[in-house]
Amino acid sequence: MPLNSFQTSGNSPGFRDDRCHVAILGLGTVGAAVAQRLMGPDLAPHLRLTHICDRRARDKRARQGEPLLSLTWTDRFDDLLASDADIIVETMTGSEPSVDYVRAALLGGKSVVTANTQVMARHGQALLTLAERQGRQLRYEAAVGGAIPLVGALGDGLSGDTVLRIDAVLNDTATTVLSQMEQHGSSMDEGIAEACARGIADVDPSVDLDGIDAAAKLAILCGLAFHVKISPDAIETRTSADIRLEDFKKAKLRGGTIRQVAHASFDRASGTLTAWVSPDFVPFTSALAQTSGPENAAIITSRSGGTLTLVGIGGGGEASAVAIVSDLRAIARDRAAIVPAPVLSEPASIVGLSAQTLAEA
Repeated sequence: MPLNSFQTSGNSPGFRDDRCHVAILGLGTVGAAVAQRLMGPDLAPHLRLTHICDRRARDKRARQGEPLLSLTWTDRFDDLLASDADIIVETMTGSEPSVDYVRAALLGGKSVVTANTQVMARHGQALLTLAERQGRQLRYEAAVGGAIPLVGALGDGLSGDTVLRIDAVLNDTATTVLSQMEQHGSSMDEGIAEACARGIADVDPSVDLDGIDAAAKLAILCGLAFHVKISPDAIETRTSADIRLEDFKKAKLRGGTIRQVAHASFDRASGTLTAWVSPDFVPFTSALAQTSGPENAAIITSRSGGTLTLVGIGGGGEASAVAIVSDLRAIARDRAAIVPAPVLSEPASIVGLSAQTLAEA
C-alpha cells in the first residue's frame, strides 16, 4: 500500500482534542524510544503523539505493530508543518540539515524539542532567539547528558548563583571504552568493540573518542553556566584513543583512574574562559572515576551553593527519551509561555589544556 500523508489518522475528520499534539522527526534509536514512551501506559495526559516523519517511513511503518500503526506516517517534512502538531521532536544527528528543519518548524509556528547536540552547540543562540520571536519554545535537555538534567540545573536551578567551574564526563562511548579497559583489562580495540556491541558507539567512534562530541556539549554548558558564546571548534581536545592499559596501571598507583574529562571555568574579572576535553587522571574518590558504561557525571561548583554532583545514564534511546518527554511535558503545561533567549557575550580569551592533564603527567 503506498504511503500517503495523513493516511492513518486515528481520529475522524475535524476532530481535535485539547491535548498537546506531538510529531517525531526521525525514527532512529532515540525517536523510537520517544514514540514507545508516548504510546505507553505512562503517557502524560496532556500529550498525544500523532505523526511520525522519517525518510524510510514506508519500511519502518511496515515493521510496527499497534498502536504505532494508527499514527500518521510520512516521509515529507512539509507534512509536519501542515499538520496540527503543536510540537515537533527532532531526533536526527548532525548539524545539517537538522538545523534547517528546526528553523522551519519554529517559523511554521511549532515548538521544538531536540536531542541534537551539534545543532544547539553551533546554532543554539540564534534558534532560541527565533523561538522567542515566534512565541514558541525550543527545549533541548536531551542534547547534553541524556537523562541527567544538566540543562535544567544550569539554566534554571543555579540561575540565581554564580557558577565557577564544571568538571564532567559527557560521552558515553568514551566512558564505556575506558571503564572496560580499567575493569576488565580490555585493549582499546576490545573496548570499542564492546561499546559497539552494546549499541553505545557509532560505526565511527572517533567523534566520541577524540572529544568532538564532548566539546559540543561543553560549549552548550558554557553558555548556560557562564553566559559566554563559544564554538565547539574553539575548545581544545585531546584524543582518548591513545590511552593504553599501562596508563591505567600508573593511574591506579596514584589512587585513581582515567576518564575523558570536559572542564570549563570562567574568570569574570578578566573574561578568560578555560575549556578543554582530554583523557585525564581522576582520583577514585571522585564521582567522575565511578562512571561506567553509558554513565555521565558532572561536578558543578558555584559560589554560594558549593558543589553539585549529578550522575546518571548519559546516552542511548531510553535515557534521551526521558529528557525529551520531560521537555514535552514542560511545554504542554504552558504552551503560551515565552522563554527569553539567552544573552551571551564573547569571552576575552580562551585557554586550553592545563599542564596537569594526564598526557603531560
